[in-house]
Amino acid sequence: MLITVSPNESEPAGPPRALYPKPYEPGSSLGQPNNTQIQARILHDALDLLHYPAEPGTIITKDYSA
Repeated sequence: MLITVSPNESEPAGPPRALYPKPYEPGSSLGQPNNTQIQARILHDALDLLHYPAEPGTIITKDYSA
């Protein structure tokens, strides 16, 4: 399981499952500091991918901007 904010750089590594929490960038892969609600949501969504039968190397993009 990988949470990536650089999907183009993570793709060649072929992680078994990966989540790209859009629009976050390096240094804030789980969202804004002290925003526990969005941080918990991103972690929950990433862990949900363990049950998702994705092809190895698939990076799932979810938009968390609101």
